Amino acid sequence: MKKVFVICVLAILLVGVSSGAGEACSRKEVSGASQIIDPSRGINQRLLNRAILAEVNYERCRNGLHPLSAEPRLVGAAEGHSKWMAKARNVTHKSTIAGRRSPRDRIKRTGIKARTGAENIGMVHRYQVDDIRFIIRNAKACHFVTRTGKRIAPHSYSSLARTIVGYWMRSRGHRANILNAKFTRMGTAAAHDRRAEYCGTYYITQNFTG
Repeated sequence: MKKVFVICVLAILLVGVSSGAGEACSRKEVSGASQIIDPSRGINQRLLNRAILAEVNYERCRNGLHPLSAEPRLVGAAEGHSKWMAKARNVTHKSTIAGRRSPRDRIKRTGIKARTGAENIGMVHRYQVDDIRFIIRNAKACHFVTRTGKRIAPHSYSSLARTIVGYWMRSRGHRANILNAKFTRMGTAAAHDRRAEYCGTYYITQNFTG
């Protein structure tokens, strides 16, 4: 059977959700996901993947789809590409690493036998400053506040998961990947670029297979 791979770069397009859909669905509570991410000590990729998987499966439930399962090999592939993007400071599906230049290459290297696959990518600031107006009190100390003076915190695993999945769900192509009924497994990982403004940026890669 022909293998199909779909790639999507983050682009925000508002998409409506029918009213009353998924009323019986709830987000799975992920133990430990409320802790703040400290990239200087490393990112717990498995915990991040569990947090993102909970968000993805919540959206799939709301749309009448079966849940996805975590696949460690896809987490590994996603981590490798996220690290490359963070180093290159570029949100792109095309890598310069031999044998891992495309989503198809990266998924194939996992050894997973898949009939179909896809990749979502995106970028989120380390601190929760995206999509809001904020004031920089001290950039070197990462002191950012809202317009009402409330201190802005760095992302936790759960807040990062909800933010990136929220972005993907508002983008037609990413949403289609998350809600693809053919997919059964997922793996997501992030890498931190500490050189970016506002104390750093997370580059995130999400892989699916079915």
